[in-house]
Amino acid sequence: MRRRWLLVLAAVGLLAVSAGCLGTSTVSDQQLNQNATYQWNATETQNASVVVNATGGQYQAVLNVTGTNQSEMRFSQSSQFTGESPIPVRAIQFRYPNGTIVNATAIPVSQSRDAVTVTPPADRGKFAYTAPMGDRSLTVPVVLPGRSHEVILPTGMRVRIPVFGSVSPGGYERTIVDDRVHVHWDVVNANSLSLQFFLMRDVYLFAGLLALGGLVAIAGVVYYRRQIRRLERDREESGLDVHDE
Repeated sequence: MRRRWLLVLAAVGLLAVSAGCLGTSTVSDQQLNQNATYQWNATETQNASVVVNATGGQYQAVLNVTGTNQSEMRFSQSSQFTGESPIPVRAIQFRYPNGTIVNATAIPVSQSRDAVTVTPPADRGKFAYTAPMGDRSLTVPVVLPGRSHEVILPTGMRVRIPVFGSVSPGGYERTIVDDRVHVHWDVVNANSLSLQFFLMRDVYLFAGLLALGGLVAIAGVVYYRRQIRRLERDREESGLDVHDE
């Protein structure tokens, strides 16, 4: 009996660790100090305080922290199963107005079971980081609320067809430049940006499967109707259908 209780406690402990309830760090110093090349002028060329460049598998974000009056940036994500958890940001860098770039060794970073918190080393400059993303989805935490944001999707991806694509929050503008969709918000006050996107070939493939399924269904109905009529004729020829006056 005692052994059974120990097994139960061990199982509960394992679930707590997997759910992040025990508060272990998810980002190593090595990940934070990874090398990366960022487009620091993206905030000027795209006319946005935050520019997210999604390339598939990961995204790079450049944030203009000048004039934000914000001492900390909190990177977290929410799930209905595990609650709030840290986002595994990596390759963090800060660029001073004079062009000097420093990495995580010069940027204060703290981690908890809920979030990764970054304190910019100066009030003026730009902060950049890299984070993972899905093949057809992207969720970006809003760490500079009230500022303009722009997300650039991978080449060939689209968001306009319902069911296949979606963008949240609303109030955005969409343009296409060099086969890449740019989604722009003048002001964002939501906790995160969430985008679901697709390739047009996904739509064509789905439409083809629907058409094929429809043809198979029609052929099945025609076949079974013919079989029923054939059985009816066989019964009539065998004299099995007898009608009383």
